[in-house]
Amino acid sequence: MTKVPYAWSWFIEWQTPYEFHAHEVDSVLLEVKTKFQEVKLVNLRRFGKALIIDGKTQSTVSDEFIYHESLVHPLLLSVSNPQKVLIIGGGEGATLREVLRHKTVKRAVMVDIDEAVIQIAKQMMPEWHHAFDDARPQLIIGDGLKFIEETQENFDAIILDLTDPMKDSPSYKLYTREFYSSLKRVLREGGALVTQSTSPSFSLETFSVIFNTLRNTFRYASAVVSYVPAFDGLWGFSYASDRTVVGEMGQSEVDSKLEETVKGELKYYDGRTHLAMFNIPKYIRDFVKRERRISTEADPIYVPA
Repeated sequence: MTKVPYAWSWFIEWQTPYEFHAHEVDSVLLEVKTKFQEVKLVNLRRFGKALIIDGKTQSTVSDEFIYHESLVHPLLLSVSNPQKVLIIGGGEGATLREVLRHKTVKRAVMVDIDEAVIQIAKQMMPEWHHAFDDARPQLIIGDGLKFIEETQENFDAIILDLTDPMKDSPSYKLYTREFYSSLKRVLREGGALVTQSTSPSFSLETFSVIFNTLRNTFRYASAVVSYVPAFDGLWGFSYASDRTVVGEMGQSEVDSKLEETVKGELKYYDGRTHLAMFNIPKYIRDFVKRERRISTEADPIYVPA
């Protein structure tokens, strides 16, 4: 890892082959090519410190809480007494931070393929977390696919905080029916999972196929969207279980559970936000309802850019 002594003028993030979002960059803090991906840590003019992997904004210091609270809390509040949680991905540590807010959690296993990203987070991204200093997590550097194949543990909840399914990314297989089916073995009865599902603003087909793959693998599936300003659009999350319907909670129930089980005050997620997240716009609901494609290892879904 080396600090970069110059500043970019702009960071161009392509959302599709024919549109992009441009961020003015104050300074480049780090630029490194790891064994698996290209990683940059920059200061954006509007959003502050930002982690960029393979040309995609992963999170920014000003609004990462929207993504991470959406990913974690509807899942863990819906699962009865979640004590053991598995995170695949999540290198910057913020997903782990939100998991550890739950008083019931006694063990959290985090599996990430790229140790370099974790070291960057530990050394240069303290604003995101102090989660790695907690006694409850076990950090495993390795392939999530291999971990699922080999583990003998069962988990109350599984969180897939992955990079987008890109053709040259190691994560695209983690959005397939084969992988989702393998997760059933390590989910306890009554357990549930969540995966980030890309942006319905820029890749509605990808979002739809991920959700359709889950609902054809598990008995119950739910999808939500949250607007993330740094991502320049809506962001999708999909939950699935054979026993638990994630999200079937009213406003007062969510607020009561948050007060009872979650440490500290959240910035984004509460009972009212929960209702908004689970009432996705009609055009997205209609598109998802018509979706028939399933992502498989032989025919995987990718984001368009």
